[in-house]
Amino acid sequence: MTGARGQSLADYGWRFRGHPVGVLEDRSFTLDPARQREVAALMSRYCGDGASLLSCLQCGMCTASCNVVEDGNLFPRRQLTLLQLGQTERLMADPDVWLCLNCTDCSSRCPAKARPGRVMAAVRQMAIEHYAMPRFVGRLINSPRTFLWVVLTLALLLLAAIAAGGSFALPRNSVRYSAMLPHLPLDLVFLTATALLTLSAARGAARAWKAFAGEPFWRAEVRHLIPAVGSAVREILGHRQFSKCEQFPLSRWAHVAVLYGFLSLFVLSGLVAALTPLGLRYPFSLLHPLKIFGNLAATLLILGTGYFLVQRRRASASDDDQSTWFDWALLVELLLLGVTGVLTEVFRYINSPALAYPTYFAHLVLALTLLVSIPYSKFAHVIYRTLALTARQYRELGEVARIHRENRRILA
Repeated sequence: MTGARGQSLADYGWRFRGHPVGVLEDRSFTLDPARQREVAALMSRYCGDGASLLSCLQCGMCTASCNVVEDGNLFPRRQLTLLQLGQTERLMADPDVWLCLNCTDCSSRCPAKARPGRVMAAVRQMAIEHYAMPRFVGRLINSPRTFLWVVLTLALLLLAAIAAGGSFALPRNSVRYSAMLPHLPLDLVFLTATALLTLSAARGAARAWKAFAGEPFWRAEVRHLIPAVGSAVREILGHRQFSKCEQFPLSRWAHVAVLYGFLSLFVLSGLVAALTPLGLRYPFSLLHPLKIFGNLAATLLILGTGYFLVQRRRASASDDDQSTWFDWALLVELLLLGVTGVLTEVFRYINSPALAYPTYFAHLVLALTLLVSIPYSKFAHVIYRTLALTARQYRELGEVARIHRENRRILA
């Protein structure tokens, strides 16, 4: 490959609409072609298309078309540059990675078809696996080849709990789920899983906070940390930024439905587990307030995940945003969790043991799988996005305080 004057052009693997793009060699700009191929292979692993990153020409269209970019911020162009240069460690420590809402506005307007939205989604998956503790669990859960073994292992664990504290000889004339697995062994299994996921999430969050904020969490200044946490939590709970997405205008409400639906069911399950030993009568009647609340939460979960599944299917069909296993797995799990939860209720009311018990067991396996997967799946976005927003606000407050101290020192 030669230039107009016979000068040799370096081929770093960049492509524009499938054609090679060469640049003049410059010794002051150290860009290793081998490193570029390594990063492309890494992207192929996470988003199925390493060529999309190499197609990026740094034109800045992604930054210009992103509605969440703040003044003076080169997001997501800066993040794509770091990735192209192989600066993955700096990328993992960059809280701005979590500003992306995956609305694909940038991908739809990219002239080189580099799909920056898909690349940013792959970077966030890399970050989740990078901070996951232990990491091998994240690799098992996020691989379609090993995920089935995780599900089968958890199913065997539940079968062992039934053998130890329940019964396989189930009543045939009425549906009583507690006859298969009483509350005590059921609660022990899920409390153990909750404790393990909390420990794993806390360790991963501590590592991420140190990278984002530049200091360990225990050294954080409380006077800056509290308002920073409040600001981040309000943003997460309100999902206001999602209203800026032009490709999927309903995504804000779908995210709200999934988040609040899942959290409501999670809290409700914990409440029932805590109150049942104290005399709470369970199962509830159809008009019990907690039953109504649970059904509304399940409806939100099903509607929200259904919307995202339809959008993912459309995006994949149009080749705008080819989804990966990491994208599909959580949505399918959440949808099946909501559907099987509703069906266990329906089959109990119509008194169909043949349908009720297998559905209930499948529901428990799904719930346990989802619970164990939280620190490693796409649901971890809630954890790391909250941390990233908090760290950004915390550092800004710290910088403002530093400037004020410096001004007072000068005036004194």
